[in-house]
Amino acid sequence: MNTQLMAIVAEGNRQRVYIEPSATHEAAGDVDRPEDVPMGELPKNPRDFKTPNYGMTRWADLFTNRQLVALTTFSDLVAEARARVLAAGGSSGYADAVATYLGMASSKLADLNSTIVNWYVSRESTSSTFSRQALPMMWDFAEVHVLGENTGSFQNTLKMLAGSLASTAAGPSPVVKQSAAQDTDMSAALISTDPPYYDNVGYSDLSDYFYVWLRRSLRSIYPELFQTMLVPKAQELVANPYRHGGKEGAQSFFERGFREVFSRAREQAWSDFPITVWYAFKQSDSYDEGEASTGWETLLEGMIRSGWEITSTWPSRSERGGRMISFGTNALASSIVLSLRPRPEGSPTTDRRGFIASLESELPAALRKLEQGMIAPVDLPQAAIGPGMAVFSRYAGVLEPDGSKMTVRSALARINEILDLVLNEQEGDFDSTSRFAIAWYRQHGYSTGKFGDADNLARARNTSVETMDRDGILMSRAGNVALIKPADLDAEYDVVADRHTSSWEGLQHLIRILEQDGIAAAGEFLRSALSREDRAIEADLVKELAHLLFRIAEGNGWTKDALSFNNLVTSWPEIFDAARSEKPRTTSQASFDFEEDAD
Repeated sequence: MNTQLMAIVAEGNRQRVYIEPSATHEAAGDVDRPEDVPMGELPKNPRDFKTPNYGMTRWADLFTNRQLVALTTFSDLVAEARARVLAAGGSSGYADAVATYLGMASSKLADLNSTIVNWYVSRESTSSTFSRQALPMMWDFAEVHVLGENTGSFQNTLKMLAGSLASTAAGPSPVVKQSAAQDTDMSAALISTDPPYYDNVGYSDLSDYFYVWLRRSLRSIYPELFQTMLVPKAQELVANPYRHGGKEGAQSFFERGFREVFSRAREQAWSDFPITVWYAFKQSDSYDEGEASTGWETLLEGMIRSGWEITSTWPSRSERGGRMISFGTNALASSIVLSLRPRPEGSPTTDRRGFIASLESELPAALRKLEQGMIAPVDLPQAAIGPGMAVFSRYAGVLEPDGSKMTVRSALARINEILDLVLNEQEGDFDSTSRFAIAWYRQHGYSTGKFGDADNLARARNTSVETMDRDGILMSRAGNVALIKPADLDAEYDVVADRHTSSWEGLQHLIRILEQDGIAAAGEFLRSALSREDRAIEADLVKELAHLLFRIAEGNGWTKDALSFNNLVTSWPEIFDAARSEKPRTTSQASFDFEEDAD
């Protein structure tokens, strides 16, 4: 596949300058491919590796010839640098360390120099190859000046590496042993694990991108580590259909491996302490018996069948907000941490009705606690699985009406049903205006509906369309009614002067102010709202309403609305801190009456 040089980016006076390329510029890139480049085949994984669909089937195909010249040159110079350290009297250990870090820099250089590197128009800079865990097909790409001082150059890469080394604290050297978890000796081990997320990331396949360059640079120093041509993959506990004969074979391999890992942990791990399992992957599938998550289901099935009981759960803010996968999506921002202990021998069984009764009794308080703990709405369904499965896993078995044991999939579906029920029951916490708006939003979002329907709904909640129209909550015109979007609300609204306000109105204005003016302004609005003598707006109810509306919006595919509700809750700690802070005091210095003093 051929390429065409479209433009050259040069450094101008405090700005980038874009230059039309000449024939000389184009000829500069016309170089021969070096010999002995990485020619291994890309994996047959059409979901994560798109370039083979267009004829780019080998690792070397992901780079221009000029990039290959640079990468092979820097990789081969690693051995020469090691030899120079030894020639200068350095120890072999020091020479190996220098070579190792230079090999890492060369490997990182491959991430910043490929035909998958994108040009960020907004910041006028280049991306890396791995903006996410996949290799997409990129139809236009940026090739950096590898010998310059810019992003993607070798010198800049070395600076980043040196900075990391300089900030590394001195201390005992940790020992990392890498092996298949199902074969690991866990005797008297204290275990905390972030397991693979079913089929979400093919770690070993993606690792080959860097391995082929590291092997070239460091094989002579670490021959045992780099004895294979590519990263070993046979025992990797990931559900790869193309490696295990299809989806069923992949699922069977993954489930069997998980049970082996947790069974071994139960037999060998330190019994005085619980084990902790971190999980942050959002993946749900709909089935006849309800909604469940393939990743969660497999993880939980492996733990519970191995004799573990979930004793506690908590959310942990673990995911970087600016990561590529989170842009414009409701990506998870929290990991859910599960604490496990061996389920006691002789644990009781219960039936389906008893299990649901326990969920209805325990889940509402657990959800309140999660909401108060600033869990984001996008994370709440995942977080709710923890306390729900804590109920399920305490029993030796939950029996279905036909006498069979309830599966984890069925239990997850029941937990999601109770979650919806609890959130819907929260509507009773709100004022009549907010209850109307919630019900109308569930049916129409911010779109238009018929006046007659709105009137009936309003009467049932002891309010009226006319009142809410006058209060600026909705618009009623020509027989049609629509809730007013946050962006369209009155910017001059005074929450203290408003004679009749509501949780709905407070939430909508908070979203408007947060998105238009930021956290400080939102905090000032919340401070004013909470100062009302009638206490018409309560902070906890506003946040609770945001959780409820997020669930409705996400269920209807209203992504933009869901993002607004989620962002408000994730910003809530900062907004609330701003609301509680004192207003800057304005003081004036009194003037001195010198004539009076003189008297």
